[in-house]
Amino acid sequence: MRRGRRPEPVLITDAEPSFDDEQRHRKRVYAVLMVVHLVGFTAAGLLAHFWLLALVIVIVTGALPWVAVVIANDRASRHRRTRLYRRVRPALERRRDA
Repeated sequence: MRRGRRPEPVLITDAEPSFDDEQRHRKRVYAVLMVVHLVGFTAAGLLAHFWLLALVIVIVTGALPWVAVVIANDRASRHRRTRLYRRVRPALERRRDA
């Protein structure tokens, strides 16, 4: 177990995450994708002497700003969310009447 951090509680309900938590996650994803784009664009500029490699890097990272915006503006649908713990058990067992 990590020190200095409390373990996350196990999620056992179908409740949606709060809007603030979801927005914080989307902002992080956007920031990570934009950093990857900037690093790739800078690397392509530094590797301009190897024009084919630079072109490949620009093509691969060129679509990242668009993808980052689409992901940041998309709220997760209910069926895409993963649950850490989910057990379905019938509340009462059915009896067979003879």
